Amino acid sequence: MKVLIWQTDSIPGKFKVEISLSSPNQKVSEAKISITKLCLNNKTSLLYRASLNGLKFDATYRYKVFLDEKVLTESTFNTRSKNQNTRFAVLGDCGAGTLQQAQIANQIYQSKPEFVLITGDNVYQRGLENEYRKNFFPYYNAAEANPEVGAPLMRSIPFYLLIGNHDVFGADLDKTPDGLAYFYYSDLPLNGPIPESVIEPTGAPELVKAFKANTKPRYPKISNYSFDQGNVHIACLDANSYTNPLDPNPIQWLAEDLRNSKGDWKIVTYHHPGFNSSKAHYDYQYMRLLSPIFEQLGVDLVLTGHVHNYQRSVPLTFDPKKNEAGTQYVITEEGHVDGKFTLDEVYDGVTNTKPKGIIYIVSGAGGAPLYDSSISGNPELWKHEPPENWVPFTKKLVSDINSFTLIETEGKKLTLKQLDTQGVAFDQIIMTK
Repeated sequence: MKVLIWQTDSIPGKFKVEISLSSPNQKVSEAKISITKLCLNNKTSLLYRASLNGLKFDATYRYKVFLDEKVLTESTFNTRSKNQNTRFAVLGDCGAGTLQQAQIANQIYQSKPEFVLITGDNVYQRGLENEYRKNFFPYYNAAEANPEVGAPLMRSIPFYLLIGNHDVFGADLDKTPDGLAYFYYSDLPLNGPIPESVIEPTGAPELVKAFKANTKPRYPKISNYSFDQGNVHIACLDANSYTNPLDPNPIQWLAEDLRNSKGDWKIVTYHHPGFNSSKAHYDYQYMRLLSPIFEQLGVDLVLTGHVHNYQRSVPLTFDPKKNEAGTQYVITEEGHVDGKFTLDEVYDGVTNTKPKGIIYIVSGAGGAPLYDSSISGNPELWKHEPPENWVPFTKKLVSDINSFTLIETEGKKLTLKQLDTQGVAFDQIIMTK
């Protein structure tokens, strides 16, 4: 299924969406349209959703959106593939309304991905409806590809969003009635668990009630989900501070989800990195606790954001420190998770392409101002203490260039590139099985 979303003022329009296979003389069907009335910040708007159901795998479709029999827009899209290859773009911390955001959107368009994965902090500063309308949609749904304005990506390829910390800063609906807009604008798989702790909207009861009614069934289900494309399986997790990484319900779901996957490549993604050699956000290491579980389940790659730069680890395994009784993990007051590192320093991604361990990526340079530019390419400045908390696990750290990640798979081969705003790859590795 694909979902088209558009928003208008408070005056209802007579819309129609037609869809057909793109080849000539194909049957045209009409999509079912739903309408949600939003009353936010003393303004009323209408949010339309057209559900395109019954689609075939590995097919190209054409759709047209009509208003009073006039074609407003039309485009084509490809459905999900069952082939043994895929190509997708990854970026995080992007919706800041900057020139660099537009340049990256343009380069993503030129790279022709099948989908885009955003690792959280989709818009700045508080995840509000008006921020999406100002700092997100104009860049990824521009009328034409242009490095100064963005590119027409969203009308033809799906965007898979994760929930970051800035995406939940507007949870107090008394202060920001249009907060938590992630749940208004995202249509994502509803196959994930509901953890014991989720982001809870607060404020006047009528505002909270309206929010939950207008985001059902997406809130809070789309905080955690998974999907397949080609031979890649991706599990998306909420890693915000209100969550418990070891909550049994998500852990059980994740274990079943990854074990049941038939994909050649298993990828987990969330916003807050556990392994980070930058100065910014170094102390938030809770997600390290999941490393042994990832290793047991055969995860190949972990994709994160939050830190506004690019980092790639060597393949590693990590055994978190437990208390003397061996009954629970130890987390320091600073949020540190100490433990034992095992690094695969033989893997180079060129001649030795079979990593022993998981490669952790930080791709948080998607458009927001960069962090720690002075440490870029200087390993001496990546060091932290003590050795139980940090060892030289970072192979590449570039913090003075906005960039995005491009991943391609061909069967048992995966190629990862990091490209700058001009489309130049400044890092590249190959992984094989």
